[in-house]
Amino acid sequence: MKKEVTLFINSLTSGGAERILAIVANELVAQNIKVNLLCIENDNVYKLPKEVKITYLSNLSKHDSNLKKFLYLPLLAIRLKRYIKKNNTPLIQSHIYRANFTNLLAKLFGAKHQVQVVEVTSIGNLKDGGFAKKINFYLIKFLYRYANKVIFIAQRMREEFLKNFPYVNDYTVINNPHNITKIEQLSQEKIENFTFKKYRKYLITVGRLSSEKRLYSVINTLKELDKDVELLIIGDGVEEQNLKAYTKEQGLLPRVHFLGRVENPFNYITASDIFILASEGEGFPNVIIESMVCGTPVISTDCLSGPREILAPTSDIDFQLKEDIEVAQYGILYPIDDKNSLREAINLLLNDSELYSIYQENGQKEAQRYSVKNIINQYKEALCVE
Repeated sequence: MKKEVTLFINSLTSGGAERILAIVANELVAQNIKVNLLCIENDNVYKLPKEVKITYLSNLSKHDSNLKKFLYLPLLAIRLKRYIKKNNTPLIQSHIYRANFTNLLAKLFGAKHQVQVVEVTSIGNLKDGGFAKKINFYLIKFLYRYANKVIFIAQRMREEFLKNFPYVNDYTVINNPHNITKIEQLSQEKIENFTFKKYRKYLITVGRLSSEKRLYSVINTLKELDKDVELLIIGDGVEEQNLKAYTKEQGLLPRVHFLGRVENPFNYITASDIFILASEGEGFPNVIIESMVCGTPVISTDCLSGPREILAPTSDIDFQLKEDIEVAQYGILYPIDDKNSLREAINLLLNDSELYSIYQENGQKEAQRYSVKNIINQYKEALCVE
């Protein structure tokens, strides 16, 4: 009899968690495992094999308000309970908060299934965040005690979570898997919409343009670097217009290139000299791994959680830089919002060709640890199909 799993997520819109789920689903299908996918919204960006059976629990879309989506949770839980009963579903693994909350509420409403939730965000980001984030924090506090297993994507995330919610019954850590071969292929594609000039050096950052990404600090640092150093910003988000206005105020528009969301960021990363992650908080930043695959050295804030575990895996994950830079095994770490340390790290990499080459070579080797082939067995074990 063919093995079968059921996965659950808000939607397949573009995003790190969505991409990871798509990678996991593709690999499970490739290993002859039947995959059922439940989505709250029909908003698909990532493509899945035709063998994956997708069921949508609502007509909601990304354009609906957060309040409406929140109020829909009990109805979604009832629909999920009906699905579980109809299909005799023994276990559902959910990713991202609304799917997680729906999964747990269905159990509270009487559904007879095992609940696994994948935790993808540092709990501190929720605890100290705005109103919407605090709502998520308190729902976690109330609901996660009913989970049969919590899967964390980083060790530091697990530690921080358990300090706040020590009552979690069962948990494990599974780092995000990456399709290394696909990234390598995409990294070699021709770039159509930007010209890299040989006499310039290029910094690049990729991600959602929001306040917690701290891109103002990167733009500020650019003012203190050689005028031949330029910055590429790939992504979109609520801060896009504010960042453009700030860049103009600083007289840096000719040196800062807002490229928006691009279908393939990997060829831009490969063509750039340094990748920078300036975030105040992360879960497990996939883009660091992706930059390592592309052979582009990484400079990252020593934020919670993820960067230290990836770039300095033998160090104490409870340590966090407050000053200076750390020339770690696979990249450079610097304190959050420390413009002087970021400048020092950039200049060090641009002027130390030996260190630069070491990071290129070692980063590409280390990235293999996170290949889907190496990590998929951990997912299969959690899903009881190993």
